[in-house]
Formats: sequence, structure tokens, C-alpha cells
Amino acid sequence: MLEPYSTFGGVFIETTKSEHLHGGPGWEFGRCLWSPSRNRAGHDTYALMREPEPDDLVLHLYKHSWPDGVTETRLCGRSLVSDPCREVPNEPPSPGAWAGMSPYYRIDLRRYEPFVAPLPVSVLLQEYGEGIRQDALETRPKHYPFAKYRDTVRLTQGMYLSRCTPALYQILLRALGIQEAEVASSQGGAFEYAESRRRSSERYFFARNPRLTEAVKQHHGYRCQACHFDFAEKYGELGISYIEAHHLNPLSERPELEWTDELKTEVADVTVLCANCHRMIHRRRPALALAELKQAIATASSEHAMAST
Repeated sequence: MLEPYSTFGGVFIETTKSEHLHGGPGWEFGRCLWSPSRNRAGHDTYALMREPEPDDLVLHLYKHSWPDGVTETRLCGRSLVSDPCREVPNEPPSPGAWAGMSPYYRIDLRRYEPFVAPLPVSVLLQEYGEGIRQDALETRPKHYPFAKYRDTVRLTQGMYLSRCTPALYQILLRALGIQEAEVASSQGGAFEYAESRRRSSERYFFARNPRLTEAVKQHHGYRCQACHFDFAEKYGELGISYIEAHHLNPLSERPELEWTDELKTEVADVTVLCANCHRMIHRRRPALALAELKQAIATASSEHAMAST
């Protein structure tokens, strides 16, 4: 679907909408990027348009009335830059809000490919908003497509063309892969990807609730409550104070509307697991109870001991 980030000299994101036909005939969505060369005050607002080079990757965020009846912004496709930016005097046939702002920047594209399952930005931010927020805080990139909003992020208002950082690219790769796998799962396969998306929500819930996470670890310690693995015993200093938190009533068993910071969770509702046990407990749906996982470990250990005698 998408090559590694290092394949491209640059990765850019177009954020646009279909209400003015993207410019009209000859300026269609996926055929070109375009903007005024200056804003109405004469400022160089669209300077980033001068930077894409041939074979750079463009990802497309498109607000549109989709076939399922929903009007929203979705990450829906990819294309490659065909030619560098050029300035043109003629206004597009359907310029929308950018009417009367000649001259215009235009970047021709090639090989537009729609994604099998366009990813709603609302889903992206619900599932990966914390990771995107951390990327923005840590790298402080210029021309970033998302901006901090309260304790999460939202699309940067008025940003037409933006840069995609390596970290954001990895998040988008993962989210798109899960989105496509969930479409496949409705046809009988790829169930594990849907569960991976739900486990991601659980991790982000704990990341946004550090006091709860610390209280759980203080209560249980850092030894897996299923198999008794201790990271510090295995890895020494590297493994000190590492363990994963797990809802005994998993988020994956609850409606997604409950996956918020207001979710009422007490220390007694959470345990700690090593990464392997955490993955195994979610391998079935509904997820295994802690007692069921312990029983599976005990049974496997007993069978292994008998086979060795």
C-alpha cells in the first residue's frame, strides 16, 4: 500500500474538500495541488508549495460526501509529484474561496491511487491522537497537519499543504493497515488487526491516565500476574520498572463511546501483564479472563513436564 518513508525525498499531506470540485476541469482532485501564491493580505502563506520535488509522496485528506452517506474528512489516497511547482496566471474554473487571487501555484501529480478503506480523521484522532500529539510536541515540526487542541489534537485550520513527519507516517501506515484489515475481516479474515486497533486504545487510555497506571504498578509490582515473568530479572537495568497495564474488563469488550478519559476505572479493575501474556489474553474474543489465562499456562506447563519424562 505505502512504501517506507525513506523511499521518498519528501512526504506531504493535502487537506482539501470537494465542495468546489477541487478547482474544476483540468484541476481535479488527485490531478494537481494548487493554491494562491499569496494570501489576500499579500503574505507568503503558501511557501511550502514551492518545496515538493518530482517523485515526492502526497497523501490526501479529503472532505467529501462518501458513498456510505457520511460527509467528513478522510485519508483517502496517495499520489506522486510529477513536476515541481509553477506559477500560473489563469484562475481555475471553480476556485471556490480562492477566487480572484491570481496568480496561483500548481503542482502536477501522477499515479493517484485511492485507498481500499479511506480512513476517517475522526477515527484516526480517536485511536492515535495521543501519538500524534506527542510527535507534534517532541519534533515541533513546521507546517504540521495537526494542532494541539485541549488534551488532544485536531486538523490545523487553514492548512492546505503540510509535511508528514516519519513518526506521523508510521501512525498513518498502521491506521490504514488496520482500517483495510477491518474491511477484510467483515469478509471473513484479518481478525487480529481489529484486535490490535482495540489494544492500541487501551494503551492510550493508560498513557492519558498516568496516576492510575502508577497506582496499579505500585499495587501489583512489576511481575506479570499471569506467568510471573519479571523484566528486571531477565534484562537487568533495562527492564527495571517495566510492565503493561491491562483492564480486567477490557476496552475491547465495551462500546467505543466508552473509550474516553472519563471512563471510571479503579486500581481493582486493572492488573499488570508482561507483553506476551497481554497479547495472549486478547488473542480471543471475548478476551480471556485472567483466571483462564493462568489455567492455560498451567495446563501447557503440565503437558510439557509430562512430555519431558
